[in-house]
Amino acid sequence: MPTPESSSYTVSVSADGRFIHYRSLASARNSAEMASRLRSAVELGQAHQLTRIMFDSRGAPFQAGIAAQYEYAYNRAWQLGLTRDWRIAMVVTPGDRSYDFMETAFINSGYIARLFNDYESAVDWLCGGAAAKPEVPAS
Repeated sequence: MPTPESSSYTVSVSADGRFIHYRSLASARNSAEMASRLRSAVELGQAHQLTRIMFDSRGAPFQAGIAAQYEYAYNRAWQLGLTRDWRIAMVVTPGDRSYDFMETAFINSGYIARLFNDYESAVDWLCGGAAAKPEVPAS
């Protein structure tokens, strides 16, 4: 379902109803634009009592820079309602390194977040499949 305010991204509930799917069709240019986009995703999640979100940014490399990624993960996300109990999967095009710091920033600020190059692996982790379970060392 396209968002009414923009054709550069869409926000919807996944077909199986387990998570919010945020699809970036073009990269956000700055922290304010990222915040506007996130607000619509969080509001949809709250309306459907969902706390899992897939940021699907395949084909949309991050353009706003590391400072914007830091601001987004440490301050803006929390201010917009993305509390630390949300589970965050980010899927990007293989070879796209522009979101690497975003993953680090989210984790360091207390979120459960992971970056993927494969959509199905991201869904499996996000929804608690085998890839989401921590490895237990052999005794």
